Amino acid sequence: MNKHYSRTLVFFLLSTLLACSTKPLKIETHSQAPKSPFHAITCLEDRERQKARSEELQQIVTADQKDRLVHPVDWSVVSPRDLIRIKRVGEIFAEGCFLTGKDYDAAALVIQHGDHPDHSYQTYLWAKRAVELGTTDHKGLMLAGLDRHLVSRGFKQLFGTQSRRIHDDCRCVEPVETRFTDKLRVEMGSTKLKISMAEALQINNGNQACKGVRFCESKLVSAPLGTLPGVW
Repeated sequence: MNKHYSRTLVFFLLSTLLACSTKPLKIETHSQAPKSPFHAITCLEDRERQKARSEELQQIVTADQKDRLVHPVDWSVVSPRDLIRIKRVGEIFAEGCFLTGKDYDAAALVIQHGDHPDHSYQTYLWAKRAVELGTTDHKGLMLAGLDRHLVSRGFKQLFGTQSRRIHDDCRCVEPVETRFTDKLRVEMGSTKLKISMAEALQINNGNQACKGVRFCESKLVSAPLGTLPGVW
């Protein structure tokens, strides 16, 4: 390589380096990237919408309870209404519009009248949240939701809240999980099993045909541990 070529090459490299030093590379960051013009306003951010949904929940639960004040209840009319109300409560929840304990309490009172095991488990979850928020003391509804969920799936109940009418207007209590102790029941906010059963069978008092009636002859089995996370 001759000297002239070497000097030319060195000059070219120096010129390139100087050019790069005066024009630094532009690196695009996330903060410089254009932002999406769309921003979904959540229900909790939209105070007017959330307030309207809370009011609607109270109207729904009022209608739910009113349907049960008529005796005898015409279930051919009320049951379809229950499903419509449950569907609407689910839509409001999906909007993210539950805010207060009253919202959760109303939702639990409505969905307990569903016809699917998931409805009764959701009863437990919403009633539990209402209790946690200090709005209500519906621990009975919370625990009944768990029992109903288990029985509807063919499992023995835990708290003795589920009973049904049998012959001669007697009632029997659905089979209870014997491994679930009274200590656990009390810790969950329930009473001892003997008391729960006495309340469920109160209608049998004084009726000789009901003497000795206790547990229903249902073929329920023990629920595997882990069936109810955090409970059983």
